[in-house]
Amino acid sequence: MIDLFKKTYLAGLGLATMTGDKIEEIVEELIKKGEVAEKDRKELVEELIAKGKEQRDQLSKSITDSVNKVVYELKIPRREQYEDLLKRVEELEKKAAAKPKSTSRKKAAPKKS
Repeated sequence: MIDLFKKTYLAGLGLATMTGDKIEEIVEELIKKGEVAEKDRKELVEELIAKGKEQRDQLSKSITDSVNKVVYELKIPRREQYEDLLKRVEELEKKAAAKPKSTSRKKAAPKKS
């Protein structure tokens, strides 16, 4: 019976976002309704808190994986790659600025027809 309620509350209440206080409130309500025995309170609260942490961890991993996939598919450079490219551009700009510029250009001789 407890397993049925745990599954229902886990799915219906989004345990991943609940605080320990909120979980305790829900368990208290279940006890008042007679759906959970008082002796099971501590075990149920601890189990629901552990499940919530597990779900948050899974959600975080899923989001990270999804973001990484999108970044890869869009070929967006990672921060390290961007910083490396920025340094390379700055070095090239310095080299280009250090080269003497030729101010006189030879004019092409007019074509004879």
